Order: sequence, then structure tokens, then C-alpha cells
Amino acid sequence: MPVTLINQTLPALRTRLADMPTLRDTEALWPLLERLLVAHAPSSGAALPGGIGDDIAALAGELSLGDRWLPNLEATGNCALWLGAQKPAADLVVVAHMDRPSFRVKSLDDGELFPICANRFPPGEYRVPAKAVRFEDGRLVVGAAGALVSWKGQGREALHFEAKRGRLAWHDTVLLDVHPLQDGEQVLGTGLDNSLGVLTALLAATALQSVEDILAAHNQRCLFVFSDQEEGPPDGFFGHGAARLTCALPIPTHGAVVVDAHTAGPSSGLSLGSGVSYSAASGWGRGSLVPPNYHALGLALTEALNAQRPGTAQLNTGYLSRSDDMILGRWARVLALVGPPMIDPHTGYERAMLSDVQAGVWWLAYFLAAALGLSAELSARYGLPC
Repeated sequence: MPVTLINQTLPALRTRLADMPTLRDTEALWPLLERLLVAHAPSSGAALPGGIGDDIAALAGELSLGDRWLPNLEATGNCALWLGAQKPAADLVVVAHMDRPSFRVKSLDDGELFPICANRFPPGEYRVPAKAVRFEDGRLVVGAAGALVSWKGQGREALHFEAKRGRLAWHDTVLLDVHPLQDGEQVLGTGLDNSLGVLTALLAATALQSVEDILAAHNQRCLFVFSDQEEGPPDGFFGHGAARLTCALPIPTHGAVVVDAHTAGPSSGLSLGSGVSYSAASGWGRGSLVPPNYHALGLALTEALNAQRPGTAQLNTGYLSRSDDMILGRWARVLALVGPPMIDPHTGYERAMLSDVQAGVWWLAYFLAAALGLSAELSARYGLPC
């Protein structure tokens, strides 16, 4: 029902989705993801010159969204782009964090680090290629390259950086630096959390641009935000970029959607290659809860899209880590938690499937069209504001 009604109301949306080269061919999609994976994305500096914000902006320009780009949105350190009505307030905000696991220098003498993210390295000694980035001559640059060495065991954790080129400085941010590899539909590397979500949101915006005249006619504005500082210690406050966003923007009419990679495995019931993951609760309720009417919409949309395009979406009925939704939910209703599945986040051997990104663009574009009230019948059926 949801897919049929949206296709009747917005035929151009389905046409755009079917025609996008990146959604038809993984070989066309891979170069976009690869550019994001090799970018510098230090937490608290992702939007700086030379950072991943520049790369997202460049991709937006290539996708004909360059004139909608908003760098350093309202001085929050986040980047954004907009679609629809030209008015100050957004009706729906889509958030995908662009920063990735980062480490700061604890002791320059021996290269000891402390994490400003969840430490998910495996037990024992683990070595992974890493780079130390700093701000120099007006942009982010690599000051040293080498390896991050993790040790977990006997009740303790230790992190060190070993420089092989250049020298570590006390003001550096250390990032994993694994060259990404593609094997058919499979991707192996680091930074999939959350380059997967960034690319899904960016391509969904590209698709939704095909019905922008209808968005404007309904006086609806959709804002896609690429947030910084989502990563943070799980036992402390995290999501600083999202927190600043809630202070800088009016409360959106409809709410917010969070696009972040979801961890596949037994605890979630997800598998790679089975479509984008859709969930309605994070942290077993310690995070956000999607309102029942939007949950019903998400379930119906998942069923309908899978019937027409098998493998578009799968339900995450298990544990989902809290993300920017934890903060956004205190500001606006979180309407959906969605993201391509991946395994082994925050390591150098993260894995995901390109087909799940393609599926995520289809699901997200349809969900946003429905949530923005572009189908009166859907809005009435699911109690959505028009």
C-alpha cells in the first residue's frame, strides 16, 4: 500500500531511483564510497578544510546538489544540504554522522593514546595501520603515519601509536588508515561506520530532488545533516554535533531520521546482503523509541518494497547501539533508525555489501516522501501531520 500510493503521487521518484547509475551498478557506486573511506574524518574536525566534509560537498556537487550545500551549518561543525521550500525551518531532518573512531595523545613520550570513541578492538594484541592528522596551513594534513597498537587482556586496555613516517605531536588526532578493498559487492576496510550512512543519505537526497517541486508546493523543507562528534565514549556524553544542532535549529514539524550503519550478527538478526536495516528502538530503550504510527509505516513500507524489490530491507529486532538519536530524541521525535548492515565496526576489518547501500537509498527515499506528508492518503492512514 505505501509504495503504490507514493508511486501514484510521485511517479518521478520511482523513475529517478530506477535510473540512477549508482543504484543499478555497484561498480558505479564503489568510487563514491571509496572517496569517503579514504577521507580524513577526525571527530570534532570532520568539517574542517581537508576533511571529509569537503569530500561530501564535492560529491554533492557532482550529484547536482552543490547549490544546496551548507558548510558548517549555523556554526555547529556539521554540514548539510536542503531540499524543498525556501524557508528557515526544516520540517524533517535526516542525520548521518560523518566522523569516525578517533584517538588523542595521552603521552607523547611513548605514543600512548586514549580513545574518544567506543574501543571495539579484539582481545590480545591488535595492530592496524593508522594516521595522525593535525590542522596545519589552513587544512587537515597527515603529520605521521604508522600503526595503532591495541592490547586488551588481564583486565586492562592500552593503546599506542607507532610512527613509521613523520612524528606524532601532542595535538594530533589518530585515525585508522586501512586501504579499502572491493570484492564484487563486498567492501572491506575501515570507516564504513559511518560512510555507509553518509552515502545512503546523500543518494536519497539525490533521488528526492526529482520531486522537489512537489515538496515546495506542500511548503515542506527537508534538511540532510552530516554531523560531527557522534563518536564518543559510551559511558560518557556523545553526539556533541547533534546536541549543537538542536540548539541551532527550530524543532522540525515532523521529526528526525537517523541514518547510521547497523551491526549485523546474532544479537540483531541482521545479515549482510539482505537489504538495509530498519529499527524502531536503540539501546534496548535506553535510546530513542520510534512512535507506533511511524513504526507501522516503516513495517508496511518494508513489506511492500520487499514484495516489489526483494531484499530491500530487513528488520533489526535485536540490540541497536545508540547514535545521534540519543540526543535528537530530546529535541524532536525520531521517526526511523535505518542504516546498511556491517560487521566489526571500529576495526580495520569492517565489512559491508554495496547492494545494501543501494537498497537503503530506495527505502529511505520512499520513507521520507511518506513522512513529509506528500501523500494525503498515507498521512491519514498513519496519523501523520500534513
